[in-house]
Amino acid sequence: MLDSKYNGIYQYPKIVQDYWMNEPNYLVEYNECCCSKDYCAIYFCSNDIWYPHTEEIFRKRIVEKNFFEWYHCRIDKAYKHIFVRDVFKQWYLTGINGQINSSQKLLEFLKQETNGFKVITIGSSAGGYASALFGPKLKAEKSICFNGQFCLERLVKESSLTTSPLLFSILKMNNGGAVNILNDIDSDTPIYYIYSDKSKWDVEQHEYTKGVRNVKCIEFNSSKHGIPFLKVALSKFINLEIDQLNELTRKVQHPLLFTIKFVGIYKTISGLVSQASKAYKKRH
Repeated sequence: MLDSKYNGIYQYPKIVQDYWMNEPNYLVEYNECCCSKDYCAIYFCSNDIWYPHTEEIFRKRIVEKNFFEWYHCRIDKAYKHIFVRDVFKQWYLTGINGQINSSQKLLEFLKQETNGFKVITIGSSAGGYASALFGPKLKAEKSICFNGQFCLERLVKESSLTTSPLLFSILKMNNGGAVNILNDIDSDTPIYYIYSDKSKWDVEQHEYTKGVRNVKCIEFNSSKHGIPFLKVALSKFINLEIDQLNELTRKVQHPLLFTIKFVGIYKTISGLVSQASKAYKKRH
C-alpha cells in the first residue's frame, strides 16, 4: 500500500494515486518473429510521461492512451520487451505500483522477469537514471542512458513542497540525504551515457561520472536534454552493437550531422518536421 506518511507530500490528484495503487504500470510483450530468444530489453519511462503536471494530462496520456515511452522504438534482437513507468515520477524510488512499491521490489521483479535472458536496458532522463541503476544490478549486456541523472543532490537541496513536491518527497524519504547512484553502478556492465554538452543540468551530471570505469560517454554538441539528436535516427542508434557504440565515444557528435549520417538527408528533414509537429500537439 501507499504509506500514509506520504499523503500530502505527493500532492497528486486522487486519480494518480488510485492508478499507482491498482494498475501494473508495466507491459510485457514478446516478438515471436525474433530469430533468437536470448535477449530481453527493458525500457524505462522518463518523468515526461505526463507533462504538464495536471490531472487532465494524466487522464489523457496514461488512463486513456496507456502511454509507455519507447513502445514504438525497440531492440530488434530482443525476444522479450518490458516497458516500465513511474507515474509518481519519483525516479522509481517508490517503485511502480501498490505491490512493487520500492526500487528494491522493482529490482526483484525485473530479476525474475529477465531470468535466463541477456539484458539490455534503455531510458532517457529519469528513465536513464533507472537504466544506469538497474542495468548493472541485472548484469545487463549494456545500459543505454540518454542524459540520465546520477546524483540528485543539488536538486534535492533546492526543492521544497511548494516548488517541487517530487524532489521534496525524495528528500523526506531519504531523511535529507542526497540520491546518488554512483556507488551502485560500478560493474562490468557498460553504461553508454549520451549527454548534451551545452545543457547546464547535463553538464553537471556528466561531472559526477568522471572516473567511473564502466560509464562510456557519447557527447553531443547540444543544449537539448533527453535525446539530443532527431528521433528519426533513434531506432537505428539503440540497435548499434557495442563496438559501434564504442566508436562513437571517440569524438563529439553534432546532432544534425549525426542524424543525416544515420538515416540520410530526406529522412532527417521529414523527421524534423514530424518531431516539431508532435511536440506542438503534445503540449496543446
